[in-house]
Amino acid sequence: MVQVITGADTRRGHTIPEGTPAGQGTPLIHVHYVRRDVHGNGIGIKVYGELKIAAKEMVYARELKLNTLQVLLLTIEQGTHYNLNPTKWIYNKGEYDNYASIDIFGVAGYEMLTTGQTATDTLPTYLPYDGSIWVNFLALGE
Repeated sequence: MVQVITGADTRRGHTIPEGTPAGQGTPLIHVHYVRRDVHGNGIGIKVYGELKIAAKEMVYARELKLNTLQVLLLTIEQGTHYNLNPTKWIYNKGEYDNYASIDIFGVAGYEMLTTGQTATDTLPTYLPYDGSIWVNFLALGE
């Protein structure tokens, strides 16, 4: 069963580093599966799901059902026909209730066709889903 989490406002009393574009929106998170592994004196948690996010938004560890965010893998899911590249930066990996800042870049690229020809696509100036994009994610933390 999918658990839907609406991201909290990024100005909610946390110390946000200078220059971070906070308050530009909140992500929509669909958590599909949470896996907890207990081994020795550590607990590892993997969270699988989807994230609807715009560029320059942040997602907190708590919003991903974690106490601390250490690894975040992102894969764009889209029905449009151009190349987008998500990147992320995790603030203080392993710190309690940290966050990841996510950027989305458009890359002009060539589509390789089976006929041996190539097709070029012009990049749009906006993201396809209300200015956002759906991203599949795997988050690892404690």
